[in-house]
Amino acid sequence: MSVKLLKRFAGANLLLLLIVLIAVLCIVWTMPDNKQIDKDTEICLKYDNKNIKCGRTTDLLLEVFEKEISSAYATAEEREKIQTENYIKDVLKHDVQLMNDYKNTLWDMKPSAKLVGIREKPEHQHGNAGMTTVTCWRHDKDLYYTTGFQRYGVRFQNGRLIVPVSGTYYIYSFLGLTERRLNGEGIPLESNNTQEIKHAMHKFSVLDTADTEIASNVQSRKNATRGHFNYYASQIATLVKLRAGDEISVKLNDVTLLQHIENNYFGLHLI
Repeated sequence: MSVKLLKRFAGANLLLLLIVLIAVLCIVWTMPDNKQIDKDTEICLKYDNKNIKCGRTTDLLLEVFEKEISSAYATAEEREKIQTENYIKDVLKHDVQLMNDYKNTLWDMKPSAKLVGIREKPEHQHGNAGMTTVTCWRHDKDLYYTTGFQRYGVRFQNGRLIVPVSGTYYIYSFLGLTERRLNGEGIPLESNNTQEIKHAMHKFSVLDTADTEIASNVQSRKNATRGHFNYYASQIATLVKLRAGDEISVKLNDVTLLQHIENNYFGLHLI
């Protein structure tokens, strides 16, 4: 009985071994005819959903990336071209209106400022060659309810207007000057000051750290025989190219003439 069981067991094992051998042969026969690859340096990828290509991992991945990037770039370029053409067509329909709106908006937003004189007399800043920076100006919030203004980035500091952008500016200044000729009793005052009156506008460049004169007005002192005061009016207006950060100031060689300063003004605007 034990011999028969042993024969049956041996026959079953032989049949199982034969089945496994046939399965292995089927797998080998159905495998693609590719050479053995190194899994660490080589890779196989399917191309066009049917063909399989093997090669160095870095080379194949680079080829795939270049192909995908080129395809994505071409798609994006075509989309941008279509969007640009549509935008231009739409703009051309309203060309005149768009240009007018653009010009009006641009003009309204140009940096500009006009400072007016203030009744209080702060200390003026003395400069070279007897020229003194005039600092008695209303600025920022103090310009409310006056004819002055300060717009679109123009700043005021130490008597100077600081421009926010580069460009050609129209700058201007007016000073009303007063010199006392007689005292309260009508007696002429002796004065040894025969120096000409010089009113100038200066530019200070932060980049060059240089203060240069842009324009000036020089006039002789009066020798009047009537009235208690001598009055002078000095005005400057000119065009100048400025860089962002340049500072514009008004200077005078005799600040004792600044008696009635509320009518003075000083300003600029980008053209």
